[in-house]
Formats: sequence, structure tokens, C-alpha cells
Amino acid sequence: MSKPLWPDLAGMVAAIGCAIHCATLTIVFLLYPTLWMKRKYWEMGLWHKLMWLEWSLLATSWLLILLAMALGWRRHRRFGPGLLAFVAVSLMTVIILTPLHDTGYWTSAAAVATGLAIAGAHWWNIRLGRSAKV
Repeated sequence: MSKPLWPDLAGMVAAIGCAIHCATLTIVFLLYPTLWMKRKYWEMGLWHKLMWLEWSLLATSWLLILLAMALGWRRHRRFGPGLLAFVAVSLMTVIILTPLHDTGYWTSAAAVATGLAIAGAHWWNIRLGRSAKV
């Protein structure tokens, strides 16, 4: 039995962190909708910093998915985890980088689902890597 590769473990942490980020912000804005209206948050650049956080998580997700799935392919030769990861991160890219990002709470739910799907793809990749005869 081989050890899981670090890109899969880091990818799971980043994907779960992304899902927590999306879920938490949605809950905060549902509970306190006046946060959007507070001028001091706009002036201090909080919303701009949150966007940079989202873009950074997205770039990290792409990097870790490409690395982990390529290394996983070398070990187990299965398309499943890579296909799931690619579809999920592509959907997340559309959600974050298009005007869909600001359309409503359903996009936050979709972002949470894609984050969990990415974490699942990394977990699947680890499981297949452990069962592969290397």
C-alpha cells in the first residue's frame, strides 16, 4: 500500500477550505445583509480582498488538480478522478470569474458543491492510488 501524494492531500484541504469559505460568506450575508451596505468595508477594500482570496483559491485548485491527477494517472491509469475534478473546477471557474458570481445564493450553493466534488475527486484519486500495484 503506497502513501497518498501530497498534491491530493493539499488539494483536499484547499477544496474543503473553498467550500467553507463559500458557505460561511453566504450564511453571513443571509444573516447580516446590511454588510454589503456598510461604506467602511468598501473603503477599506474588504470586498476586493475577498475576491483576491477567491481567485487565489481557484488558481491553487487548478494547479493542485493538474499536478495530482497527472501523478495519479501515472499510478492507477483511471480517468474517473481527473474527469470529476476537471468538470468541477471548470464549473467553479465559470461561477467565480463570470457575472454569475454575484447573481444569488444558488451560485454559492453550486460553489460549495463544486468544492466538495473537487475534494471527492482528490479522495478518489488517493483511493485508486492505494489500490494500484506500483
